[in-house]
Amino acid sequence: MMKWQEESLYIAVFFSIVQLLQLVYLAFGPKIFYVWNNEKAAADLNKFLSYFVISAHLINQEFEIYLAVFYTFFGLVVFSIVLFIIFAFAFKVAFLPLLLLKSLLKLFLTIGFLPIMLLFFGLLSCKVNNNGVEIWFYNKNIECWSNEHYIHGIFAIIGILLFQILTSSTCLIYFESKCVYGNAYAQRSGRPYSYYHINVFIIIMSYQLLETPRFSSLLLTIFCLSSFFLFYQIHTEKPFYNKVVQKIWSIITAINLWTTIMMIFAYLLEGQYFRDVFWGWIGGIPLITLIIINEQIFEVDLLSSNINRAISGQQIIILCEYLLQLLDKNDQHSSLMLDGFIEIHKQTCYRNDCVLKSKKSLNDRNKHTALQDMERYTVFIELISQIYYDGIKQFPQDVFLRLNYSYFLIDRLKLKQQALSELQQAEQSGPSFDHEFIIYRYKRIMEDDLQEQQQENLNQVDLVTEIAFQTQSKQLIQQIEKTSLVYIDFWAQLQEEIPDIGRINNLGFKILDSVNLVQEQWNRLKRLNQKASKLNRLMGKYYSQILNDEEMGQKLIQQSRISQNDKFKAIDLEEIQNEQLPTITILTDVDKLGTISNLNKAACSLLGYAKTDLVNRKLNLIQPDLFSKYHDHFLENFLEKFQDNNPSYQVKEKSIYVKNKQGYIMPCQLNIRMIQTINSGVFMCGTIKQDIYHKPLSIFICQTNGIIENINSTCIRMFGLELKSITIKPVNIADIFPDIFDRKDEFLQKTGGIISYIIGTRSSKNNASHNSLQELEIEHSQIFENSNKQQIQFQCFLQEIKFQCIEDEIIQNKLQGYIIKLEKIKFLEKAQLYTHNKTIQNQYQFKFNCQSLTYVLDFGNGLESQDVTVKVDQSIIWEDQTKISQQIINDPQVQGSESQTNYGEGIKIVRLIGDRIVEIEESKSDDYEDENMQSLFQQNDNNEQDSKNEKDTINLYRSKNQLENLLSQSKIPRTATNFRIFINIMTLVLVLITFLEYFINSDFNQNLLDSLPLISQNNQRSSTLMGVQSVLQDLKAVHYDQYPLLKDQQIGYSDIEQQFRRWLDKELQQLISLQKDLTLVSGIISSDYQFAEDQYLSQNIEMVTLEGGTQNYTFNEAIQSAIAKALQINSSSLNEINDQNNDVFYIEYNVFNALTMGLTIPAEYFKYNIESRAEILGGSVTAFLTAASIILFFQICLIVLFIIKIQVVNQAALQLFLDLNEKKIKSIYIKCENFITSLQVGDDDDDDFFSDNDEKEEENDNKEKEEGDHLLNGRKKRRKFKNSNQHYKHQILALLLVIIIMAVYFIYLFVAIQSQISNIIELIPVFNQTSFAECYYRYSDNALRKALEVENYTFVGNQSVEVLNFLIAELYNLDAAIHQIHSSNSEILNQDYLEVFNNLFILTPCDYIVQIDKEINYDICLNFSDGVLQQGLSIGMAKYFESYRQVLNSYNQYNESNEYNLIYNISENKRLNYMMNLVNTNQAYNMRLMQERYIKAAYQYLNQALTDSVKKSAQNNNNLKVALFISFNIFLFFIYFFIWIPLVFRILSDMLKNRLMLTIIPLQVIHKTASIRQYIRKIINH
Repeated sequence: MMKWQEESLYIAVFFSIVQLLQLVYLAFGPKIFYVWNNEKAAADLNKFLSYFVISAHLINQEFEIYLAVFYTFFGLVVFSIVLFIIFAFAFKVAFLPLLLLKSLLKLFLTIGFLPIMLLFFGLLSCKVNNNGVEIWFYNKNIECWSNEHYIHGIFAIIGILLFQILTSSTCLIYFESKCVYGNAYAQRSGRPYSYYHINVFIIIMSYQLLETPRFSSLLLTIFCLSSFFLFYQIHTEKPFYNKVVQKIWSIITAINLWTTIMMIFAYLLEGQYFRDVFWGWIGGIPLITLIIINEQIFEVDLLSSNINRAISGQQIIILCEYLLQLLDKNDQHSSLMLDGFIEIHKQTCYRNDCVLKSKKSLNDRNKHTALQDMERYTVFIELISQIYYDGIKQFPQDVFLRLNYSYFLIDRLKLKQQALSELQQAEQSGPSFDHEFIIYRYKRIMEDDLQEQQQENLNQVDLVTEIAFQTQSKQLIQQIEKTSLVYIDFWAQLQEEIPDIGRINNLGFKILDSVNLVQEQWNRLKRLNQKASKLNRLMGKYYSQILNDEEMGQKLIQQSRISQNDKFKAIDLEEIQNEQLPTITILTDVDKLGTISNLNKAACSLLGYAKTDLVNRKLNLIQPDLFSKYHDHFLENFLEKFQDNNPSYQVKEKSIYVKNKQGYIMPCQLNIRMIQTINSGVFMCGTIKQDIYHKPLSIFICQTNGIIENINSTCIRMFGLELKSITIKPVNIADIFPDIFDRKDEFLQKTGGIISYIIGTRSSKNNASHNSLQELEIEHSQIFENSNKQQIQFQCFLQEIKFQCIEDEIIQNKLQGYIIKLEKIKFLEKAQLYTHNKTIQNQYQFKFNCQSLTYVLDFGNGLESQDVTVKVDQSIIWEDQTKISQQIINDPQVQGSESQTNYGEGIKIVRLIGDRIVEIEESKSDDYEDENMQSLFQQNDNNEQDSKNEKDTINLYRSKNQLENLLSQSKIPRTATNFRIFINIMTLVLVLITFLEYFINSDFNQNLLDSLPLISQNNQRSSTLMGVQSVLQDLKAVHYDQYPLLKDQQIGYSDIEQQFRRWLDKELQQLISLQKDLTLVSGIISSDYQFAEDQYLSQNIEMVTLEGGTQNYTFNEAIQSAIAKALQINSSSLNEINDQNNDVFYIEYNVFNALTMGLTIPAEYFKYNIESRAEILGGSVTAFLTAASIILFFQICLIVLFIIKIQVVNQAALQLFLDLNEKKIKSIYIKCENFITSLQVGDDDDDDFFSDNDEKEEENDNKEKEEGDHLLNGRKKRRKFKNSNQHYKHQILALLLVIIIMAVYFIYLFVAIQSQISNIIELIPVFNQTSFAECYYRYSDNALRKALEVENYTFVGNQSVEVLNFLIAELYNLDAAIHQIHSSNSEILNQDYLEVFNNLFILTPCDYIVQIDKEINYDICLNFSDGVLQQGLSIGMAKYFESYRQVLNSYNQYNESNEYNLIYNISENKRLNYMMNLVNTNQAYNMRLMQERYIKAAYQYLNQALTDSVKKSAQNNNNLKVALFISFNIFLFFIYFFIWIPLVFRILSDMLKNRLMLTIIPLQVIHKTASIRQYIRKIINH
């Protein structure tokens, strides 16, 4: 079935060239062509070679396109594996699916392997970009092992493993292993070609997975080693039979090796010692091709070849193949080589019977050329067979040698049976996987061919057939014995007082399996020999006595009897010893024709010879004298006719005369058959059956002159003739019967004639003999007193002896002698008297006379009766029988009287009603009986149709084969079918739930995780807006010349202004980006938190202008309006940035008031968005858990009900055996015991056991019928039983464990997601406080700056002094809360994040600050404010709080009446001057700088680290979920396809086996057992 189709040479060459170009592509792939150091040439060649691979066209394509191509080929691989598995177990295979599978396998093994493997590995090909992120090679936008890539990567690994296993295993078995000239892909072994696939797999794996150019040296080393190994395997082992294909593949592997070598040269030496290595590689390709093409054909040194010196079987195979090649060429060179080998082999061969030594004139030049070539070919074929045979003797365990020998036997010698024997021997030598499959395949082919050949010519066998037949016959007998023992155990278990139906079930399964094994073995034997009478007889007894199949048993016994008359039978001579009839075998060789070679004990007993007296002696010894001298001519003539007419010539049974050891002849019937035995000798086998006569018969064989040559032993007592007397003095038959020759024509007729023998007719010399004859006649004859006592009459038959079969005309027409048969005739008077008495006896019979109470003799049926057997006494006078009868009726003693005792007094009538015995009054008994009978008749009427249906059903299984077919085709119960359908639907729904749960909950989970950073982004937006406000304060201070501390004496504020404007632009860009992202967010708010959404979308932010006007906005609209104002300020000049500017006022005032008061609106919105999404995710996972739990619950219930239903059905079938009659069980048990006893003893003399068994069965059936008559309307009570088979409970427990594992998966997902939701809810305050700290610090600094600038400024509706005091207190509280909340959530926070947090606050934060703010370098950070940050941000924060409090104290201590010694004279306003001098102190400047740059950068990094840690944790959880999801689906796939489906198949097959166990019961018993009939009718009707 699965065989590599014959491919033309052109297709094979084309495929090979394409595979070469694909191999070269790997050397010029985009990941490695740089090693050639000739980028342009390598790129051009890569562009050409890319047409032969798939993945090269997918570089920089969309990820979805790559996935579509990947899953297409992944589906083809899986589809091929499924088809492979289905075809492996299918009985019949459709043509189109088989053709599709062959085409796919051919594609996978040739031009499709490298592109598909490259495509599969392409999903795993990654590289590291400049940012240190691992990205996918084929699309730089895809991050390797991310959410989407992770799943497809796992499927790619699965696809690689499946594809490699499929191709490697198929490559080892899917090829033509013997030389077929029409098949270019015929290979000696599949291993070298499988090395090609392994080599490609290794190269592609290293090419795709190793990072280049980092691992270039390792990659080139792998390329070089694998290429060299492939070249060595292909070029040295030469796997292909076709020379052209082998040359091409040698060139392919050589070019591949040359390519890798030149790659190494180009990589290491290009530009140093060599230039243009690429062109050197191209120039070397044709040179290598020419070298391999012109390479001399491998020749064996025939002159030094000696099989005795062979060190392996491979050398013998090479020698034989080379000799066959020379024979097939038949040219002058080949002839010379063969002639030389002939002379060398004659000298070196140790065998005396060598073929070449026996052929003296093989090299005779005088012979005709055609005859010489033909003889040479024949002799060399025999010689090669001899070499193989000697090689196998030398290397008996070499499987490959035996395989090649079997190919030779099949193709050259056409000895399929001997090839099959060699394959069987190879199978026992421990073959490898590929060799084992090849052996199995060719065994099947040979067995099928032999079966067809056996059917075409049933009468021909060969040597190996007989050897295999004898071996397998012994195996059959052993298997029959095992089966019989199991049957005995089965019936013995049924005889137990409390049978164990569990054990009965196990034994029944063993019986069915054993019966199948016996049948398979019997089928194999019938393929070898369909006329094995002994085995037919054995199988007939086996079918009858063990399987209780009388019909098949009688059929086989009849075939056994018929096959005994066949002329050609392949048996072993030792089998003759077991023949029942006398059997003799003789040789048919010319020089030993007619020599007895063997005979059995029956022949020895018949002839009176010992076996040693006849073996190796001529058959003439036991022939009558007239026949013995011509017997060799008879044999020659018979053999000629047999050979000329074979196989149509029929050998008829012949009448012959055999002479025993005493010399007396015996009339016999001869049956001749031809035998070819294990030593290839042909024998004639004669089976002799002695004629049996019920009357005395004397036989004489006489010469033509009447001289008696031979007599039989009857002549002694009938005529007193002894062999000794006629040998000493010849006796003429005319002396005994004087007129015999005168009446010759009468006696030659078929009816013969009567001849009289008169005692005393012979001479006085024989008086003694006459006296003895007279005594014998008186003893054995009944002669009436009035008869002549001196005369005996005989019926005489005369037969002429002529040998028409001899070709000599003189002998053909010559009369050789006579055969005279004399049968004695009884006297007529005696016969007539016997007939008269017989007639009289048949007229009377005995009758009983009631009056006299005696038996008397009377006519049977009056005078006309003829059927009586007793004589009548006429002296007795008989009375009239009618009168006697009337007297008997009127006799008072017979009638009785009223005074007789009433014996029925006291007896009550009771009836069983329900489960109670109820007394019934006598008067009502009749009515009750009438009602009971009426209901019985009604019931009978209702059951008439059922009885008719039962009869119709019984007619369907009149034989065991019909019953077995009906049971095997019966359907399972509809309830069980429905259960199975619902279970499959539940499984499908469970898979659907699994996929929906994964994808839906993954989407919900991702949305939840994406919502968590929105809190940080919202706070960062507010902080950025306040940063814009802070920069505007600085620019306004520069405008009013309020920053003398930063003013340069030469250039003024120009540099400071530019710096502030850069900061403003940076803050604006960040604010715009954050505003855009947050505006596009579409939150999900549950109904419980609808107020937050309403507030977020309502216009509750009142924005105030410089003129005092107000306008309400939503929070997003208010931010957007502030951004617009800031953009206008950024584009205006410094002079325009003042307090009279409406835009400046708009931003300062609204940020301090309306926007700050509205910060809680988006915060609550995003918080409740997270909580709402968490509720959705939690509800989803709860719903899926509930659905999965319901499905699993119903599934386990249905599974339990399904298994229990099948168990109930099986138990019902097993309980039918308990309805069998115990005596019937015992009789079957005894019959099995008798069979096993006869089988072990070897008794084959009971061919007539059928009749005996039939009589016994009939007798037992009659007894059972009589015993069951009293149960007319009753039912036999079923015996108690026990059931030790608890296997179904184990199945339920195992499946329950599987369901629990599935439930654990969903429970784990529920717990994991709920835990993740809880962690996210707990992390909301962490995100909020950590990100809000930056905003709070900025607001506090800006408020302090504004309070210093403007006296009694309003912040969020409060006075500045109150707000500032409140802010400093809240800053302390916020810092403490941040530490506290991180400490309390340390278990759920990522350790990497906690490490960052500790480094920021405890160690130096400068490592992280410089990553956020690129304008700050590490040294500036460390030296800032006297190195306050060197000891961590906690110390910096403490310094910041201290400075803030000091500035605030200075602000609170200002007194208008006091005079202050100030450094700068900034304003005429005394208070403003004091406050601006306070701002221009180093302490106030450093405090503001620390807030604007360092605290901001530190908290931004901390927020980023917190977000990354949450994403990382979520990614780990997601990876775990993906792994669990894939594992669960693989587990589900494995459970369903490898456990559940096989389990259902096993359960249903066990149920079918339980039904088939009914065939163990004899068919007659089934017909007579109502419960079994009803059960069979039920399942058939169903």
